Amino acid sequence: MPTILIKNGRVVSPSGMRLADVRIADGKIEAVGRGIEGKAERTIDATDLFVLPGLIDPHTHPVYLDDLGSLPVSAAYGGVTTLIHYAYAKPGEGLIETIERFREEGLSVSILDFALHGGLFDPKNQAEEIPEAYAAGVTSYKMFMTYAKLGWMTDDYQLMRTFDIIGQVGGMGMVHAENGLATDYLEDRMLEQGEDPRENFVATRPAILEAEAIHRAIALAQVAGCPIYIPHMTARLGIEEVARARKSGFRVYAETCPQYLTLTEEELRRQGPLVKIGPPLRSEDDRRSLWTGIAYGTIDTVASDHAAKEKKIDDAFFDAPYGSPQVETMLPLVYDGGVNSGWITISRLVEVMCENPARIFGLYPKKGALLPGSDGDVVLFDPNAEWTIERSNQHSNAPYTAYEGRRVLGRVVMTIGRGEVLVEEGELKGEPGRAEFLKTESGRVAPESLFSHRIGR
Repeated sequence: MPTILIKNGRVVSPSGMRLADVRIADGKIEAVGRGIEGKAERTIDATDLFVLPGLIDPHTHPVYLDDLGSLPVSAAYGGVTTLIHYAYAKPGEGLIETIERFREEGLSVSILDFALHGGLFDPKNQAEEIPEAYAAGVTSYKMFMTYAKLGWMTDDYQLMRTFDIIGQVGGMGMVHAENGLATDYLEDRMLEQGEDPRENFVATRPAILEAEAIHRAIALAQVAGCPIYIPHMTARLGIEEVARARKSGFRVYAETCPQYLTLTEEELRRQGPLVKIGPPLRSEDDRRSLWTGIAYGTIDTVASDHAAKEKKIDDAFFDAPYGSPQVETMLPLVYDGGVNSGWITISRLVEVMCENPARIFGLYPKKGALLPGSDGDVVLFDPNAEWTIERSNQHSNAPYTAYEGRRVLGRVVMTIGRGEVLVEEGELKGEPGRAEFLKTESGRVAPESLFSHRIGR
């Protein structure tokens, strides 16, 4: 493995930014500082570039148009070097067999290192496998509080029971937090009344029912002594629930996604099924509240919720699946929408997209940092490169992007994973099968320790 010396870049960490060189040897960060000398097989001039830790995306779904081989390619183009996939065990499937299938396939086809969450569609029959999954290095487990019509919803009895099992082994719970039965009723009422779903979809899944589910999930997890992580948060009311729980000392972590930070429900009227996601896009007030939550430490991570599915803008709205491609555009959108717009600093971006996910899931400092001994996962990012997001310059297998024609300032120049150049100037260099499977230790860090940088509006 070649020694790489990155010279004259602006190295970014949660504590600030400095001019420094980075030396990578044997796949690890060897040194960070000014004037690093010595033999290197490759020297890279990073003048005027940001040198970032490789991003960690803790929310990906490699089971649709993008699989365990293609999703990491799209991610690498976006500056992501570590993925945490959801390994969903559907009804009739075992949790352990699902984890093992994801692990083995990922090791054979992925260009990026990865960990796994256990996903339980049938916790009544799957939760007993959690201790074995925990011993195998899968320590976070997700359930759905919604999608009752699809047969995915976990009722409160099984939610309580599963949190209890997770808490006993030392793991962390996760939930898709929306009140599933109430939202199903509101959807049925809308369909019976013949209302336009583009105009009324958000009203069937209102923010207050997301906040209610967050409150309920936190209460049950607290009784069980189980830390909890809330993915894809969308609304001011949900942020208030997290803040309230933290004030009482409970270990709850919060995530949002680039689509909620950059798009609003107005896009549903324009793009329809292409931006049908769950929970839905919300109001401008909610969008701004999410940025404030990141800026002031209530939201800990930004993740993609990448779920590339086949759909077209003119599909029947309720026949179209939930989800959209997000992993490749995540960093440019969060940089342009957050840093360039003054909501956060580049240091806070690194905290919520690199260090915090590494710390929450027990991967730090191997991942998420540019420190001696850390894996040589590095992203070179040009903050002055202006470009237009188009389907034609994306690498997902999805036939569209939700950001077609959007101009952004800031672009990934190079992605390095464990000392190997994976993407350079738009060209894929990494080979399938180079990945490592990462065992996690989720939910051990205190939420208040995840915030070191305060700036915002």
